Order: sequence, then structure tokens, then C-alpha cells
Amino acid sequence: MIVPMKKVSLLCLASERETTLRELRHLGVMHIIVEKLNETEDRADMQSLLAEAEKCERCLEARTGNTHKTAEHQYQPEQLYEKVADEMNKLNVVEQEIDTLYRFEETLSPWGDFSNDIIRELAEGGIQVYCCEAPHPVYEEYLKRRDMTVEEISSDKALTRFVILSRSEFDTDDLPLASLPHDKSLKQVQEQLEKAKIQQTKFNRELDLLASQLPVMEAYCNEAEERLEFLSARDSMADHAEIISIQGFIPEPSLEEVNENATKHGWALLIEDPGEDDMAPTLITLPKVFRMVQPLFEFLGISPGYREIDVSIGVLFFFTIFFGIIVGDAGYGSLFLLGTLSGMIFIKEKTEKLKLALRLGTVLSVSTITWGALSGNWFGLAAPGVKFLTEADPTVKNANVMFICFIIAVAHLAMGHIWQAVVHGKLRKALGQLGWILLLGGNFFLTLKLLVYPGAFPVYMYYLYGGGFLLIVFCDVNWKNVGDAFNFPFSIINSFVDILSYIRLFAVGLAGYEIARSFNGMGGSLINISGLSWWLVPLCVIGGGLVIILGQGLNMVLCLLSVLVHGVRLNTLEFSNHVGLTWAGMEFKPFKKKES
Repeated sequence: MIVPMKKVSLLCLASERETTLRELRHLGVMHIIVEKLNETEDRADMQSLLAEAEKCERCLEARTGNTHKTAEHQYQPEQLYEKVADEMNKLNVVEQEIDTLYRFEETLSPWGDFSNDIIRELAEGGIQVYCCEAPHPVYEEYLKRRDMTVEEISSDKALTRFVILSRSEFDTDDLPLASLPHDKSLKQVQEQLEKAKIQQTKFNRELDLLASQLPVMEAYCNEAEERLEFLSARDSMADHAEIISIQGFIPEPSLEEVNENATKHGWALLIEDPGEDDMAPTLITLPKVFRMVQPLFEFLGISPGYREIDVSIGVLFFFTIFFGIIVGDAGYGSLFLLGTLSGMIFIKEKTEKLKLALRLGTVLSVSTITWGALSGNWFGLAAPGVKFLTEADPTVKNANVMFICFIIAVAHLAMGHIWQAVVHGKLRKALGQLGWILLLGGNFFLTLKLLVYPGAFPVYMYYLYGGGFLLIVFCDVNWKNVGDAFNFPFSIINSFVDILSYIRLFAVGLAGYEIARSFNGMGGSLINISGLSWWLVPLCVIGGGLVIILGQGLNMVLCLLSVLVHGVRLNTLEFSNHVGLTWAGMEFKPFKKKES
């Protein structure tokens, strides 16, 4: 259920700005509207600090796998940030130096090791030395000249590197001079490179040790983020001489608590319903048993609009079914279930979000096991199941699975129209939604006879189409609205296309099964090679086993990606179109202390 919101303008004395904000943060029920921020130096500094602290956090996160020891000194959050930032800066400097030295080495290597001091001494003695490089034909031209001595140093497919010796000075613009560092020899560059690599290793080792204190850095970032949020709230306040104001949205159930605090602290409140133009945040409350869907919405970053319908329970129910059919392997489901149960047992300190994610994982795993067992699929191996889903004739079996997919399609999409009818509560609107449901029924039988069980179209299909079309025309389409009238034919077509989209459940599930079977076949062929020397047999068995294990692992990952692409799409696109959802909502984020 989407919780009703109230738009609240809070007024207080300017002298009590920060005190008021601390009290509001302690209440933790107001979603602050930030329309315009006053520019302040301390907030700009905090933004920069947070950005740098997050860089340090990401650096340590990337190194947690390298942590085998703990830093000798246990740092306080700010000390750790300064230490990590300093080590990162030094590492960045030395890595830039290494890049420069590598370029110098690459440039000097074809010339060998020579001293620039000798070139300067020769110049002082009247002998000019010019280091040049040019394409081979150009080099051949220089060999023919009598006013200089030319000595080849090295060459490759493109260029010849050579030295010109002469007692006369030449205009350097007329010579193909090589771009060489004038103050370093190859030996010096290589020595400096070795020293820089030692420094790089030292800084990397220090950062690896500091990675053991990642939780301290995370706490520092959270503290900086919280402080920045506080400063942003402060800078969003509007000044009215000695009075300041702040606006936001508060859930209706929390208004009484806010009123009590307003009386206690001397605040003035202007409370009103959100206007049509107000972007009110969306706060959804669910029964405890259904809250496990929240991690899915957070992962996808979607939320229904404030004035839209909360479909969380429906999404959870059908996403669970989609997950089971798309993965479709009871063996995979068993591994998923083992993983989620292990997390529940062995992870001692679990956040509320992690608990919900583990519960969702458990439900999805059971769904996968159920469908895999019914369809007789265990790691791509055929096993006894329900006869309807395990027919010996693949054509019949596939048709039966498609039949179930289209049944799910009608139930899913019809649920969207039923929801709309109930929420709007008007007879005309309800009849219009009934028309769309009848149209879905006609689409179902049309699809069934075209793709699943070919044959003559049943007479009642025409009745469903006729009744549905009339109800939609007279009860749902607003003919005064040009957009509605123009989109009406396309909506009719999309209704059929949306039903067809659910065939992806069958197609993706079948693809996963065939991939698993293929890897089993490849591994089995390797294991069952006959006529081999005795010492090759164990190698073939190990190799075949690895092919099966790695192949099944890859297939599991592909199945999970398919769920994200197809299972999520059916809920957020096809179903959403029929329930009238745009997912353009803004999540309710109250101004409050972060949970530690």
C-alpha cells in the first residue's frame, strides 16, 4: 500500500536553524524538498571531502582480496582517510613516473646506452653530433653526402636510426632529429625505473594492509555523507528575515508526532495535500511476509509514482514464477537454496536488507526446484516429472509448456486490469477494464490455435473479441482526447503482442536446458573415450568433469542474467502497460540518521 503524504512547510527562527534540523533528523519522518541550494563554502568542502573519501573506500574495496595481514596501527576514521589518501597520492605520483620512464626506455633502447656528456664534450672540441631517425630511403640519401659522416645505430621495418658527425654545424630544422631525452642515458633510466618499481611495491603493500580496515573507512564515508546531507538541508532553507522555512513531505501517520514536536519547539507548520505538480515521494508499506520484494525494487532502482498503484505483491508472486520457469533446473535451484540457507546460518551480523534478500533468494530457489522437479530437469539430465511436462514427444512437451506460459500471461495481464478497476472504483472504468480482459481472452485463444495447438478458432473467441471491443470503445477510450483516440488501434495490437511476449519464458527456459545438456554431452564424450592408454584415462575423466562443472556454472550465470532481462521486463513493461504504471516514482527518503 502507498502511504498518503502531506506537504509540509515548517517555519522557525533563523537563530535556531541547526537546532531545528537536528530535531528533524532525530524525528526521521520528513522527506526534504531541495529546490534551490544556497552556495556555502563548508558544503562545497564537504562535497570534495566525500568524493575523495569514496575514492579511498573504492581503493580499499578493490584490495580486500589481497589482505593477508592487518596493519600494525589501528587508525581512527579520519586518520585512516588521511593515511589512505596520502598513500594513494604517493602511488599515483610514482606510477606516473614509471609511465614516463617506460616511454624513455622505449625511446632510448634502439640507440643503446650512451652518454650525453660525451656528445657535449665532442661539441666543445668542434665535432658536432646529431642523432637522427628517418625512413630507409631518406637515410640512403644522407649516406651519399660528402659533408658529413653517417653511422647507422639500428633499424626496423619503418625507420633507420643513425648518427651524423661533422665539423660544420647544420641547421637542425633541415635534419630528421630523433626526439630523445637530453639529460638521461638508458642505464640511468633503467636504474630509476627499478627504484620507482620498488617504491610502487611498497605503496601497494601498505594499501593492501590498510584494506583490512575497510569498515573504518566505510564508517567515515557514511559520516561524511550524513554531514553533507545535513548541510544540504540547511542550505535548502529559505530566509525570510528572522524567520526561515523548510519544505518536505511527511507520511500522514507521522503527522501527530510532528505536531507534538512543533508545539514543543515553537515551530509553525503549514500542512496541505500534495498538488498535481508536486513530485511527492512514494512510501510503500507491506505485510512482513511480502517485504522480501523490496531488495528487487532497490536493485532495479524503480518505484511506482505517488498517484500510481502499488503492485509489489503481484510483482513478487509472478516474478517468483518467472524465475522458476526461466532457470528451470531443480539442480540449480538446490544450489541456490543451499547458498541462501548457508547465508542465513553462517552470516552472524545480518542487516535488514540482507535478511530480506536471503528470504527472497530462498523463495526463488524453491520456485526453481519446484518447476525443475515438475519438468524433470536436474542439471540438464532428464528425470521423472509430471507427464504433462515430460512427454516423450518434444513437440507435444514444448506445446504444453507454451500453453502454461500463455495461461500465466493472461492471468498476469488481467490482474493489471482488475487492479485498475478496483482502484478507480467507477462503474464505467470497471467495464472498460473488463473489455480489456475479454480482449486478452480472445488473444489467448488466437495464440493457442496459431502457435500451440493448431486448429480451427473456437466460436467463443469471436464473442470475447466482440464484447471486449465494444466495452473498450464505449467505456474506456476518451474520444475527446486526440492522443487516446490515436493510440487506440495501437493499444489493441499491443494487447496481442504482450501476450506473445510471454513465450520468452518457454524459449529462454528451453535454451538453458539445451545448453546444460550440451555441456553434459561434451564432458561425457571426453570421459567415455575408449582405446586410450591407461595413463590418459584419469586425465580425460578430470577434463570431462571440469567441462561439465564449468559449463554448468556458466549456464547458471546465463540463467540469472536471463531472469534480469526477461523476468524483470515482463513485470516492468508488459504488465506495467496493462496496469497503467510508469515507474516514475521517487522513493521516500526521510532526513534522518543513517543506520550504523
